[in-house]
Amino acid sequence: MGPLFLGWIAVIVTLNFNLSQHSSASVYNQVLHTGNDRRRTFVVRMTYIFIWINALISTCCSNMDSHLRDGEYSMRKICVFGATGQLGRRLCQDLAGLGDISAPSRAQLDLSDPAAVRQWFNGRQFDIIVNAAAMTQVDVAETSVELTHQLNCCLVQQLAEYAAQHHCWLVHFSTDYVFDGAGDIPWRETDPCRPLQRYGLSKRAGELAIIATGCKHLIFRTSWLYDIQGQNFLLTMLRLAQQPSAPLHVVSDQIGAPTFAPVLSATVAQLLNQLLSLPAIEANSRSGLYHLCAQGYCSWYDFAAAIFSTAKAKGLLDALPQLQAIRSAELTRPAARPKNSRLDTSKVQASFNLQLTDWQQQLQQCLELLKKSAKTGK
Repeated sequence: MGPLFLGWIAVIVTLNFNLSQHSSASVYNQVLHTGNDRRRTFVVRMTYIFIWINALISTCCSNMDSHLRDGEYSMRKICVFGATGQLGRRLCQDLAGLGDISAPSRAQLDLSDPAAVRQWFNGRQFDIIVNAAAMTQVDVAETSVELTHQLNCCLVQQLAEYAAQHHCWLVHFSTDYVFDGAGDIPWRETDPCRPLQRYGLSKRAGELAIIATGCKHLIFRTSWLYDIQGQNFLLTMLRLAQQPSAPLHVVSDQIGAPTFAPVLSATVAQLLNQLLSLPAIEANSRSGLYHLCAQGYCSWYDFAAAIFSTAKAKGLLDALPQLQAIRSAELTRPAARPKNSRLDTSKVQASFNLQLTDWQQQLQQCLELLKKSAKTGK
């Protein structure tokens, strides 16, 4: 006799023993002892067997589903686009605890080629797609219209369509530049968007493309991103501070929240982990657009001054450079910048019970990390 047959015998013996002691077995005994109808006896016994088997299967499936959510039986498949950028690098590190990361390099996949993107997805299945890729050079976007539209809109639409068809989550990053910068009140997610430049127009088009597909999504608008690597305002200021020159001119009439990329990345990983632990219906209800950046606001001039004073205090600068505040109108740039980039983050904080740190604390973290990396050479 094979193991399956022996298993069935064990189930039947166990059931008959348990039925004789179970309170509901009285029904069974009444039917069983009304006569010698073996067929009736067989039917009753098989009925109880099927009830027990069904309960056993349901329990196993429930446990399996729980283990799958916890990643015990199967690692989630996560795809990160833009993995070489300052945010993408951090996301690959922080999301590794949530699943198996796939992050195609530029050599492996040209994101400006829709056919290549389509081909790359063939035969691949993901649970989460994270898009940190974008054309972010605001002035270059004014002349590189086709590339900007492809990366910030068409690619985003492709990813959203894949997410909708395969019932996976799409995490996408947008910008404060979707607003025109009027007034001095922090922008809410529901406020009208009036971008001032092609970059902002393309990013807003990407947002709308995601929403139109109906896929499960998290769109995070952030602002003034920086890190200890890559090209950003903080590293530019520190480089210029080392060069003897005339006073540094920095605009003082553009207000926003400088956001440290590692903090943003860690927060996104935290939100995703929370989201994936929820029942599907509740998780799906969190799908939407959120503002996510550091707390508090400052001008670019204020940020530069804080960078220099904090860097000097940590021994990263020998002397403070001269700073001179100027107005945006004094700069000649191809693309206009919004003067009010304040983002209201109350929605994301309430939805995910989140506490965000202020920009001064994040700057301290960044320069401390930069100091340590300077010592170790890493």
